[in-house]
Amino acid sequence: MRPSLMVGVCLLLAVPLRVAAGESARLAVVNSMILRPQDPWPRGKGHVVLGVPGSGEDFKGYHEPGGNFSPAFGSFGLSLWVLDGEGDRLTTSDTLPLEKVEQSYYWPAQRIWPRRPEVPGIRTVTPHYETEWSVLGENRWQLRVGPRGTNTLALVLRSVGPAGGALKSLHWFPDNRLFVNDRWVVSFSFRPQGVEIVAPGGAATLNDVRGEPTWGEEAVWGYAKFTLLAQQEHWVTIEDAVIPPVNPFEYSALRPLLTVQVPDQQFTDCLEAQVANLMMGLVGVETRPGDPNSYPLNWLRDGAYIIVALARAGQLDAAAQLSGPFAEHDFFGGFGAEADGPGLALWALTEVAGMRREARFDEWLWPHARRKAGLVMEMLTATNALRRPYVGPVVPRYAGREDLDLVCDAARDGLIMGRMDWHRPVLYVNAVSYRGLLNAAELAARLGQAREAEQWRARALELRGAWMKGLMALEANERTTICGLYPSWIVTDREVYGAKLAERRRKTHGEDGQLRDKPLWPYFSLAEAHQWLVLGGAEHAWNDLRWFWANQASPGLYTWWEGDGEENSFGRWEQVRGWVTPAHVTPHYWAAAEMLLLQLDMLACLDESGVEPVLRVGLGLPEAWLEQPMSVKGLPTRLGKVDWEWANQRMTVRARGFKGPVELGPVFPPDTALRVRR
Repeated sequence: MRPSLMVGVCLLLAVPLRVAAGESARLAVVNSMILRPQDPWPRGKGHVVLGVPGSGEDFKGYHEPGGNFSPAFGSFGLSLWVLDGEGDRLTTSDTLPLEKVEQSYYWPAQRIWPRRPEVPGIRTVTPHYETEWSVLGENRWQLRVGPRGTNTLALVLRSVGPAGGALKSLHWFPDNRLFVNDRWVVSFSFRPQGVEIVAPGGAATLNDVRGEPTWGEEAVWGYAKFTLLAQQEHWVTIEDAVIPPVNPFEYSALRPLLTVQVPDQQFTDCLEAQVANLMMGLVGVETRPGDPNSYPLNWLRDGAYIIVALARAGQLDAAAQLSGPFAEHDFFGGFGAEADGPGLALWALTEVAGMRREARFDEWLWPHARRKAGLVMEMLTATNALRRPYVGPVVPRYAGREDLDLVCDAARDGLIMGRMDWHRPVLYVNAVSYRGLLNAAELAARLGQAREAEQWRARALELRGAWMKGLMALEANERTTICGLYPSWIVTDREVYGAKLAERRRKTHGEDGQLRDKPLWPYFSLAEAHQWLVLGGAEHAWNDLRWFWANQASPGLYTWWEGDGEENSFGRWEQVRGWVTPAHVTPHYWAAAEMLLLQLDMLACLDESGVEPVLRVGLGLPEAWLEQPMSVKGLPTRLGKVDWEWANQRMTVRARGFKGPVELGPVFPPDTALRVRR
C-alpha cells in the first residue's frame, strides 16, 4: 500500500471520535458522519436479524445488504472493501448500490451444529464478491467470502456496523486470530495477505506480529483491516466468549413444516422466508412485534397473528410454546390493557388447540379460555369504564398516561367501546371479540362444557348482528377493512362489506391496481389483500402481493417494515453504533405473519362465514399455474390437515379430520374433476 493511501485509511477509520459527556453512541456516530461524509459508513437500511430462535436480544446478529454484519447487538461491524491493483478503495459493501446486490436465504446441506437444527444463512452476490453468513451456534458465526473478478478484497473490522459498539481492545496473534474486546475471537482459514491493526491514537500498523493495542477510554476509532489473498476463498469464524443464557425454546426446523410445490419459485421463497424471519425474531418463548431490539417486549396483538401464522405453517410445537403468556395473562403490550386482547388471545390459542387436537393442551387451556371469554362478555355488558391491570413494559413515551389500564368505556348499541392503538376502532375490536367467543365455544363443546358453549355462541350471534348494523352506521377506518372476513368471519352481507373495501382501495391504490404510496403499516395492507382474497378478488390480492415482493425492506430476504422512523422506540438502538437513522422499524413480524397467512390461505382456506365451515382449495391460485402439476401436503387448519394434488386437470383433496364441504377456488373451471378423500 502506498504511504499516502495508508495515511488516508488512518484518517478514514481512526480520526478522533469526540463523545461529549452523556452523548449517546448513536449521536456520536451521526456527528462523525456529518464531519466525514465521504467515508463508507454502514448502510443503515434493510437490516435483518440472523440468529437462533429464542436467543436473547443481545445475542442476535444483524446483517445489512452487501454482506455487512454484526455478530451481536452492540458488538462491532465487519464489512468488505474492494481494492484496485494499487490498493485504492473502489467501493465497499456499505456503498455498493442496492441494484448490484443480490441476497437470498440458503439452508446448509449438512448439519454442523448437532444440538439444534440449522439456521438459514444469508448469501450475497455482487459483481466483486460473494459472501455467505451462517450461524454455527448461539455464539458462533461463520463467513465464507469468495472473490468475483480480479480486484483485491479486504475485510475490515470497525466499531460501526449494522449493530456495532465501542472497540476497547484488539489483539492479533500469528495463528491467524484476532481478539476483540477480550470477548470475541475472529479466526481466518488462510493467513491474510496483509494485516493492519490501528489502535486509537494512531498507533503503528501491526504486520503479522502479536500486538496488544489497548486503551481505557476510546478517544478515536481503531480498526483492523485484512487484505485477503487474491483469487482465494476465505472462511472467517467469529466466536463469542460470553456464554448466552439457557435458551428455553425448542424447535425442529426454521422452515414451513408442510410441502408446497407450485410453479412460482418466488412464492415458495417468500413462504419459507416468513417462517425463518418469524422464528429468528423470537426471544425465549416470547414473540416480538418487530426487530427485537426495537421492540424488547411481548405484545399481545402482534403475537397473536405470529402464533397463528407459525401454527398454520406447521410449526405447531413452536406455537404451543409461545402460547403460555397469551393464556396466562389477559393484557400485555406496549400500550397497556387494550380491548382487542381477550378476543385475539382466544382466537390464537384455540386455533393452536384445534390444530394440535391434544387433550392435554385443551385441558390446560380451558380455565384460561373461560376467563377470557368472561372478559369479552363483561366488556359487552359494561355500563361504565372498565379498567384492568396489565403486565410487562409499555412504550416509554406513554409510561405516564393515566389510561394505560383503560380497556373500554360503557358498551353501546350491543358493541364494545374498546381501546386499541390509542383509538376506538369499534368494528375491529368487536370483530376479533366475536371470533374469540365462537372459538371458545368450540373448545367448550369439545370438552363437554355445553352450557358455556351455548351461552358464548348465542352471545356471538347477537354481536354479529350488532356489528353489521354498526358497519352501516359507523365511520369505517383502516382497521375495519382488515378483519371483517378473515380472521373474524363476522360479515353477513358480503356486498356491503365489499363496497367498504372498494372505497378504501380507491384511496390507497391507483387505476393500475398498484399501491399509490408505500404504506406505513404493511400489516394493514396485507390484511386488506386477505379480505379481497376470501371475498373473491384474488387479482387484487396478487397485485398487492407482487407489489410487496418488489418493495422489500431487505431485497431477496422478504422482510417488511413499520412506520416512519423508529416507531414506539425503547431507546436501545441509541446505545449502539449502527442503525443510526432508521427510516422505519424492520423486520416487522406482524407484517410477516400477515404475509404468511395470506399465502397459506391462497393454497387452502377455511371459509367460516356460513352456517358450517367450507374448505376452499386453491382459492388464490393464478390461472397460469393450472398448466402445471401442483401439490400441497400437511397444511394445518383448525378443523384438520389438508393435502391436495393437481394433476391431469384433476384435483384430489385429502381432508384429514375435516367433515364439511370442499369447494375449489374460482380459477378452476366449473366442470373440474374433484375427488375428496377423508
